[in-house]
Amino acid sequence: MQRWHIGSRRCVERFHNQDGTITSSLAISSNFLAVGAESGVVNLYNDKHSSTAPGRGLSLTASERTPLKSIMNLATSADNMCFNHDGQILAMSTRRETNGLKLLHVPTRTVFSNWPTSKTPLKYVWSMDFSPGSKYLAVGNDHGKCLLYRLKHYWDE
Repeated sequence: MQRWHIGSRRCVERFHNQDGTITSSLAISSNFLAVGAESGVVNLYNDKHSSTAPGRGLSLTASERTPLKSIMNLATSADNMCFNHDGQILAMSTRRETNGLKLLHVPTRTVFSNWPTSKTPLKYVWSMDFSPGSKYLAVGNDHGKCLLYRLKHYWDE
């Protein structure tokens, strides 16, 4: 992985994803970086301490970057990922299996086991995103439908 500072056109950080397979998706929040791989593994890294200042050069060596958690709940490639507005939830999906969507509660680093269920009509997930205040999660599928789910935890904020 390489992180670039667009203004100076310089690389400010390099590290290797510990999965060892091809990276298929990335997502970033104010505190975390999620790296999805072709194997289905999603590695969650702390992103607070990394430097993006253009004049500082590389902030970490490849051996210093270790994942906080490796999530192995997707059986095939992690194609899409996104954090909600406050970085509390990471949505991860694959296009290669039916109902291939998982939600990670980032503070506890646990995958929600109560949703989606086997009866949730997701089909093949092609895209997803949270609304600005995370009251909703929109999921686009291979049937051309956009499914909208309300997240009750964020409803009163």
